[in-house]
Amino acid sequence: MRKQEIYSLTGLRGIAATMVMFYHFNASHLLAGGAMANLLGHGYLMVDLFLVLSGFIIAMTYGRRFEQAISWKDYQTFLVRRIARVYPLYVLMTITAGILIATQWMDHWPGPAIPVSALINLTMLQSVLHVPSLDTPAWSVSAEWVANLLFPLFALLCLRRSWLWVGLFAIVSFATLPILVHIPALMNEPKRAGLLDIWNYGTIYPAIRCVADFILGVLVFRVSQLTWIKQLISFNWIAPILFILILSLMCIKSADVWIVALFPLFILALIPNTNLISRFMGSKPIYRLGELSYAVYLIHNQMNYFMLALAKKFMLLGMGYTLASVFSMLIFASFVILLAEFAYRCIEKPARNYINSFAPKKAESAVFEATP
Repeated sequence: MRKQEIYSLTGLRGIAATMVMFYHFNASHLLAGGAMANLLGHGYLMVDLFLVLSGFIIAMTYGRRFEQAISWKDYQTFLVRRIARVYPLYVLMTITAGILIATQWMDHWPGPAIPVSALINLTMLQSVLHVPSLDTPAWSVSAEWVANLLFPLFALLCLRRSWLWVGLFAIVSFATLPILVHIPALMNEPKRAGLLDIWNYGTIYPAIRCVADFILGVLVFRVSQLTWIKQLISFNWIAPILFILILSLMCIKSADVWIVALFPLFILALIPNTNLISRFMGSKPIYRLGELSYAVYLIHNQMNYFMLALAKKFMLLGMGYTLASVFSMLIFASFVILLAEFAYRCIEKPARNYINSFAPKKAESAVFEATP
């Protein structure tokens, strides 16, 4: 088994999933505006971080298979590994979301009937078929699946070709984000919480956003192999400065593109385990949260509706709105992490091992893959 895990990046994934959870729990709405509300309100940008991370780690894990040529056998192995990683829990949460929608505990977004939506969701292609995800956060899992299907091509074009190709892909990927922000069809989109909160299943733009992020991650891996980059990121002050800069920009409501532009640099800075931020991200509790991040991401939104019901009960007992909301939020955040622990141990890992047994025996096992 090939071990190449970067513990700090696993921990980063856990922090990002937790921020998405509190974003969907509307934590920012409990604050009367200001910098902290903007910071929490930028939780949707963690999807971009997930996708850049995913491109980086998948390139690190599988890039060598496709950087020279694309073989059908290697492609099959890659798809089996990715299905083993994302599909078992995805299926379960799609089914539970369908049940909650049918029983009116969750909203049913406009689209096909629940059984039809469920069948399309199970292909993980709803992001390009303009069908809502029953488990709302799964829209990005679908978009990442599209990026995964295209990964061998990205690896072939980005990992061995000349630096001219790398520069071209970097320019296109970086330029895609500000262009998306200003597309006329999205300018007055009422469902956007911010400039890059592009997720509405009625257009192809969410998938384009995610594929652009994913390509940036592949390019980050290519750049990380340069000797001068390895020397540069060895300076222990780089990661803390980038961390502070990202947090500061997240306090500014319209800084989305600049924040995402710093994510590739931040990932590079976390590769060495010698700086303060890397050590924190790689610490045992944060690392464990990173292992649970995919489950946290898929589970938390389905708890949102129960959390709101609990908050209403607290208010009936005489609590104020803010206090009732904070209590119910903390209770359900803890509950989500417990459910994620159960899902990881009893569903994700056993199912992954079983599905991976169908991959060709000579294939190398991927110890770490970044997925939301």
